[in-house]
Amino acid sequence: MQYQWFMNYVIAILLAAFSLSSAMAADLFKLSTEAISLSKKDFADTIKVRVIGGAVIVPVEIEGQTLNMLFDTGTPIGIWMGQKEAWMKQVTADSVLIHDANYRSHNRAIYQIPSVRIGNLRIENYPVIVGDAMSEFVCNKFDGAIGFNLTGKGLSFKLDTKDSLLIITDRKNFFAKEEKGLPSAKYNMKKSYCPEILIDTPLVLMETIFDTGAINIWLDLPEDALDLWFKNSPKKRKILDDMTIQTDTLVKAAAGFYGLSVDTVVGRLLHFKSLKIGNLPVNDLYASTNCRSMRLGSAVLKHASLIIDAPRKRFVFQPHEGQGISVGNRETGSLSLIPTEKGDTLGFFKIFVRKESKAYQKGIRTGDYLIEANGIPVKDFCTFMLMDRKGKEQLLKCRTSDGRVKEVSLERSNR
Repeated sequence: MQYQWFMNYVIAILLAAFSLSSAMAADLFKLSTEAISLSKKDFADTIKVRVIGGAVIVPVEIEGQTLNMLFDTGTPIGIWMGQKEAWMKQVTADSVLIHDANYRSHNRAIYQIPSVRIGNLRIENYPVIVGDAMSEFVCNKFDGAIGFNLTGKGLSFKLDTKDSLLIITDRKNFFAKEEKGLPSAKYNMKKSYCPEILIDTPLVLMETIFDTGAINIWLDLPEDALDLWFKNSPKKRKILDDMTIQTDTLVKAAAGFYGLSVDTVVGRLLHFKSLKIGNLPVNDLYASTNCRSMRLGSAVLKHASLIIDAPRKRFVFQPHEGQGISVGNRETGSLSLIPTEKGDTLGFFKIFVRKESKAYQKGIRTGDYLIEANGIPVKDFCTFMLMDRKGKEQLLKCRTSDGRVKEVSLERSNR
C-alpha cells in the first residue's frame, strides 16, 4: 500500500517473532503437539473466513463462544490474547524460554485449550502461550492465533484468499489435482518449528520463515542481516547498492510480549525487479529494511491463495491472476506512526516519514502529530486501528510541533 501504518509492523512482530530455545523447549513443544487429538478422520471441511491484508482470520468455538483466530504459520504453537482462563490446563511444570520481537527473553508456560471447534472439526488439548500484554495492539481484530503445529497432526489447508474460505482436510491427496502445474515452495522445520522456504533474489538465495501472521507485510530484510551477508563481498555490495532506491533514517519499532520498543536506523528501500518464492515468480517488489526479523509475510496472499500440503511439506501458490505476481508497492514503509509518551498534549501518534515519498511531497514531516483521519479524531490506539479505511483516498489532519495544523490527502493502494 502507499503508506504503511505502524500497526502493520506491530501485528507482524507480535504474532511471529517469538521462538523456542533449548532442547527442553523443543521437547515441550513436541509433547504439547503430540497431546492434540482430532475428532474426525478422512474428512474435508470448508469454512468461511475473513481476510485482512492477506492474513486469514478463522472463526472458532471455545467454551461456547465464537472467537476469531489468526492462521499464523509464523508461530509454532497457538497464542491466546488476554489473561489465562480458569479452564486452561498447564502442560507441565516446566516453561519455555520465549524470545520476543524486542529480543527480550522470559520463561512462559504452555497451556492447553481443552476443546477448539473449527467448522465441524473438534481439536482437543490445543497448546497455547498466553500473551496478555499483546491484546492492546490487536484491538479485538482477533482473539489469538492458530500455530503451524496442526500440520504435524497430518492436516493440510487451503487458504483461499480470493473467495475468503479455509479448506481443512486430513486426506493426503485431497489437493493433488488442484496443485498440478501450480508454482510451489518446499518448506522445512529444522530451526524454529516454523516453515522456512527458499527465496531466490538477485542478492542471495535466502532461507526465511513464511509467516502468514505478518499482516500486510511483503518481504522483511533487516539492514543488519544485509551488512553481515555482504561484509566481505564488494561485488554483492554493489548489487545491493544498485537495487537501493533510497537510503534514509527510518523508525524500527516492535511490540513484543514485554512491551513496545522504538529506535531509529539508517535503512534502505530496495527494488527487486524479480525474484522467486520457490518457483513462484514475483516482479516489481519493493522492500524496506527498517525491520527486526527476516520473513515473508501475508501480503503475498493478497495476490495468491495458498495450499499447505502437509504430507509433501510444500506450499502451493494459486495466483489470483496469471502465473505469477506483479506487486508495484513503491511506497512501502513511507509513513510510520509511533504512540507518543504519556502527557504529550499535541497528539497520540507521532509521524515518521520517508523522504521523497508521496506523503513527504505533500507536506508531512517527521515529528508531526496525526490528530484526525477521515474526519475522526485520533485519541487512542484502537480508535485509529479500527477505522473504516475504504475508498481511494485517506484524509489526514496533522499538527506540527509548534501547533500548526495541516491537511493532507493520500491515495490508498490495495497492492
